[in-house]
Amino acid sequence: MTTPKKIAIIGAGISGLAAAYELTLKARRTGTPVDIKIFEKASSPGGKIITKKDDSYLIEGGPDCFIIEKPWALQLVKELGLEDELLNTSSRASGTFVFDNHALHRLPEGVMMMVPTKPLPFLASKLISWPGKLRMAGDLLVPKRKDGGDETLASFVRRRLGREALDKLAEPLIGGIHAGNPENMSLLSTFPRFLEMEQDGGSLIIGMLKRQKKMVEMMKKRPAPTGPKKTFFISMNDGLGRIVDKLSEVIGRENILLERDISQITPAPKGGWIISETNREISPVDAVIITTEAYSAADLFREEMPRLSDLLAEIPYVSSATVSLAFPRQAIPHPLDAYGFIVPKIANRRIMAVTWSSIKWDHRAPEGMVLLRAFVGGAHRQELVATGDQEMLAMVREELNTIMNISSPPQKSWIYRWPRGMPQYIIGHLERLDAIDKITNDHKGLYLAGAAYRGIGIPDCINQGRQAAGRAWDNFSS
Repeated sequence: MTTPKKIAIIGAGISGLAAAYELTLKARRTGTPVDIKIFEKASSPGGKIITKKDDSYLIEGGPDCFIIEKPWALQLVKELGLEDELLNTSSRASGTFVFDNHALHRLPEGVMMMVPTKPLPFLASKLISWPGKLRMAGDLLVPKRKDGGDETLASFVRRRLGREALDKLAEPLIGGIHAGNPENMSLLSTFPRFLEMEQDGGSLIIGMLKRQKKMVEMMKKRPAPTGPKKTFFISMNDGLGRIVDKLSEVIGRENILLERDISQITPAPKGGWIISETNREISPVDAVIITTEAYSAADLFREEMPRLSDLLAEIPYVSSATVSLAFPRQAIPHPLDAYGFIVPKIANRRIMAVTWSSIKWDHRAPEGMVLLRAFVGGAHRQELVATGDQEMLAMVREELNTIMNISSPPQKSWIYRWPRGMPQYIIGHLERLDAIDKITNDHKGLYLAGAAYRGIGIPDCINQGRQAAGRAWDNFSS
C-alpha cells in the first residue's frame, strides 16, 4: 500500500484554506492518498476574515468584500456552490465622498482610481481647486518616462497629475487600499497598471480611456453572463465568513488543527521537513506551505535558514483597526447617499475612512438602524491602534461628530484590531521577492503564499494559495 504524502500548511487564513482546498480537489480527482493538515495558531480559521452575527447585525471584522476584476475569488465561490449567495453592492446609493476643508465632497463621476475620465463632472467638483484641475489636465502633456524602472506612488502621481491629486485622491484612494504611505510604496509591486497606462497612452488619462475601451470590447466578445449582473465589489449574503465555513467543510474540519503554535521548520535529514512546536515535534512532512505573515514565517527559519529569515523579516507591516457602530437612522443628519467616505492625510483626522456598511450592503442591520464602520491606524497613525476600547470608541465618535454631525451615542459597537496586519510593498519589494524565490526554489517542498508577496486582496491570496498547492502537487507527480 502506498504511503500517503504528507503536506503541512501553516496558517488557516484564506491563502492556507485555498491551498488545502486545491490539494483536496487534486487528491479526490486522482484518487491519490494525501495527508493534508493545516496548523493554525488562532482558535478559529479564516485569518482576517471574521464575520460576526449579533442580533440582526452582521459585522465584518476585516475585509467585507472582494473585486470581480481579479477572477480567483469569484471562481472559488462558484466551485463551492455558493454563487446564489453572492451579494451585490446596494442600488440605493453609489459612489463615495472625500473629506476636505471641513466638508464631504462627492468623488466626481468618472474618476477611476485617481484618473479623471469624464471632464464635466470633474470640472464641476469643488474637491480639486482650479489650479489643481489644470495641473491634472497637464498629464496630457507630460512626457512618459523613458526608463521602465520602479518609483514610488507619490513620485509617480506628482510627476503626472500634481501634488493636489496626490494629497486628495491618490493617497486616500490608492494608498488607503494598502493602509500605506505613498512616499515609499512601490508602484511596480502595487499598481503596475499605472506604469503600463503611461507607456501605452503617453498619459494616464489617455491610457485609462484606452483601457476602458479595451474592457468594453472584451466584454462584447465574451459569452453573455448567466444570472444577475454582478457589481465591481461583491460580498456574501451572510458575510465573507461563509466562504471560510464552506472551505472548512470541504477540506474537513478535522484537518484544520487550531491553537497550534509552530515554532520552527527545519529540513529533514532524508528529505522533507520537520515541523516543531514548543515541547513537541511533529513527524516529518514531504512539503510545507507557509501562509502566515512574513515576520512570523521569518521566525520559523531563524535557526536553519537565516538568509531566508532575514529577507522575510524585511517586509514591513502596519497596524490597523475597524470600529463598527450602530445608530438609529434619525440620529444621522447626512442623507447617506453613497457608500461612505475617505479621509486624506492632509485633513489631519484620526480615522482613515468610514464605510456606511448597511447602506453599501443589504442584510447588515435591522430596519431603522444604520451600521457604520470606521478604519483606524495605517501607515500614518499606527499608534492609535494600541489605544483601549473606550478611548478608541470615544475618538471615533468625536470624528463622526466632526465630519458627519452625529452627536448621539451608538447603540452597539464592535472593535477589531489588526496589529502588524497589513504588509507594505515598498521600493525594493520585487527584488526581495526574487531573492526569496531563489532560496525556496532550491529547497524542494517549501512554498510561501499570502498577502506579503504578490497581492493583498482576497482574490490574490486565493490565487497564491492555489498556485503554491499546484506546485507542491506537481513536485509529487514528477
